Amino acid sequence: MTDPAPIRLAVVATAEHSVKTLEALREVAGDRIEHIVHLGGKDADYKANNFFRMRSVQGRRGDLMQGDRFTGAASALETGPGMEAALWEAVDNLTRGSDQMAYGFHGLRDVQDYQHITHIAHDVMGEMLLREGITHVLFFDIPHMFYDTCLAQTAQGLGLKVLILRQSFFPRQFFSMRSAMDLGHMTPRPSDDDAAPAPLPEGAPDLFYMKGIGQDRDTPGGLSLRGVGQMIAHHLVNAPLKLLNPVYMTRLLRRMRRIAGRFPEWRDPFFHFFHTDHLAYFDYLAEVEETEPELDAPFVYFPLQMQPEMTTSSLGGRYRDQLLAVERLAEMLPEGHLIYVKENPKQTGKMRSPLFFHRMERIRQVRLMPSHASSQTLLAHAQAVANISGTVGWEGVLAGKPVICFGATWWAEAPGVTRYRPGLTLDEVLAGTPTRAAAERFAGILQARSHSGHVQRHFARADTDTPDEDNAPEAARAILDLLDGRTPHTFDPQEGHP
Repeated sequence: MTDPAPIRLAVVATAEHSVKTLEALREVAGDRIEHIVHLGGKDADYKANNFFRMRSVQGRRGDLMQGDRFTGAASALETGPGMEAALWEAVDNLTRGSDQMAYGFHGLRDVQDYQHITHIAHDVMGEMLLREGITHVLFFDIPHMFYDTCLAQTAQGLGLKVLILRQSFFPRQFFSMRSAMDLGHMTPRPSDDDAAPAPLPEGAPDLFYMKGIGQDRDTPGGLSLRGVGQMIAHHLVNAPLKLLNPVYMTRLLRRMRRIAGRFPEWRDPFFHFFHTDHLAYFDYLAEVEETEPELDAPFVYFPLQMQPEMTTSSLGGRYRDQLLAVERLAEMLPEGHLIYVKENPKQTGKMRSPLFFHRMERIRQVRLMPSHASSQTLLAHAQAVANISGTVGWEGVLAGKPVICFGATWWAEAPGVTRYRPGLTLDEVLAGTPTRAAAERFAGILQARSHSGHVQRHFARADTDTPDEDNAPEAARAILDLLDGRTPHTFDPQEGHP
């Protein structure tokens, strides 16, 4: 029996935590991994986000764009049937660097520029993969930035073995898959029958990344020093002379103070980012702050997810346009049923232009909830929950509520979840009410398919009991088994799913 061909690996590892795991992978793999190309920070072989920032930064082996010429290395992807979807995904992720979403504006100003850089990135990534003889590509998270999205798309177009990891919400476990859109696809396996049910805690999951977010009325806020600092940073980059105009600045600060005073203290509208175009967004939201939800009305709860973000940009598919999902939901509801839409409490004005709200207002079933409306209260009174891929879907399962899923997510095949399809009716959805026992059975199967360790820094930081020096080798051994095919992926390819 001949030994398997050695692995030649390209890997995106940008955070310190994933770099430590990559170092551990080099050690545990030995000669099994023949060659590694690391895309990460300045100490990596190549700086990963050069395309995103639209500037050249040298890595240890230079810059991927050095001596760049068209090669046609990505032609299999770009002439294939999936190119249109790939382009939309890449462009959506690239908008993170637009002037309305980042102080470090990448300089692209129209859809043609977005298309051009996407085609260039595909070609450059393809050329690198072929030149280095890469056989496997590893991602420590779902690709959701521009550079990793283009790398994954190109690698899949070339038929390379792609391994994507994603941290689980179950303690010290992570998921694996071949494609981001495989997330949640679980073809039954004989081993599933041996999985023991996993006891689940009562109540909503403890989401550490939502700490500080209120769920009821609170003391009205005010304009914070940080908010003023964000405003100054915006003008220093985009319009520095306006900072010297006392009339303009007085009017702007007055408007900012008025907006901030209409939201709860925890909902500081300018804490994370400021752009003058976003003021209209907060003015609009402030108009519904004094309203109260009618909990006795028949409604489906649809909480919006923050954008731009992986859960929509990469996992939403066509429903990264969340209002498209709301429109499809409106079409399937019987007369008299409403859709209670609640904005994500961390959302800024990014991807929320006046046209967003104009389009939403055209949907007569929609009622926009105030920021203080409790998500758990809305969930408890809703007939069903609809979501793209956020954790609220799993909260719905735990609360015994039917759930409509529009995107790719780990809970997509949990009991009580119905994937949206044209022609779906509310009656079909309501017939799938989940039970606690069924949810624990699903959780047991999912945990049995998962792998031990942390692969993302936020979860590793939250786990203070497991230092990196212990976690990195454990996660590395699990990754090597996945690369070698000794361990099956958590989720199955869509092609194998009925």
